[in-house]
Amino acid sequence: MYKVGPEAKLMDAYRIAEVQITDSDIVLTLRSGVVLHTPIQRYIRVEKASPDERTAWVLTDDGYGVNWPALWKPFPTGMVSVWDLLQDPLYDAALKQAAEQEWDVSRLSPREQELVALWRLEADVNNGGFLQFFCNWGEANCLTALHALEAIGAQHMYRIVQQMYALVQPYGETDREVSLGDLPVMISEDDNDQMYELDQAFWDYPDPLPELVVRHYA
Repeated sequence: MYKVGPEAKLMDAYRIAEVQITDSDIVLTLRSGVVLHTPIQRYIRVEKASPDERTAWVLTDDGYGVNWPALWKPFPTGMVSVWDLLQDPLYDAALKQAAEQEWDVSRLSPREQELVALWRLEADVNNGGFLQFFCNWGEANCLTALHALEAIGAQHMYRIVQQMYALVQPYGETDREVSLGDLPVMISEDDNDQMYELDQAFWDYPDPLPELVVRHYA
């Protein structure tokens, strides 16, 4: 007789047991009994759908997400994902701590520093690419994000960000002092093209980053 290990039990506890939709929220009850709420306004197709369309949801194959196939092509992780909803409060708590320290992240614990760095990485790369992230937050923050990606097991994204960082490193090794704001105009056309390809590779999310963040930091 085979026993189910603690990791398998934990992962099963995160699966969705029940879905409810109110006028204001999508409510997921997990097998552990934890209840997650997310505003329906975040999912405009569900918000604008008829009552019948709203209830025509299906779970993803792994049970960690919800899709509405009649409203949108199903996402492998779900239009609504348990991992996204569990990741958000982890980021929010770390950002709150950073704000209380007047954004001096050196005052934070290593765990909170990593969460802030990962949030900044996701927010900026998805908004404007790696150069936006690097120029906004600097080299130390980039190195913290790299350490965090390696620690949580996001191997593909670690390699992508490492290659991005390698592209900008030479520009800071000149005889004159280079400000972060100079980078976008200094970077060569070839390096800029490579950077864009790497940005696209990051946007594809080759690792399940929200899940890895939750499993490591929750």
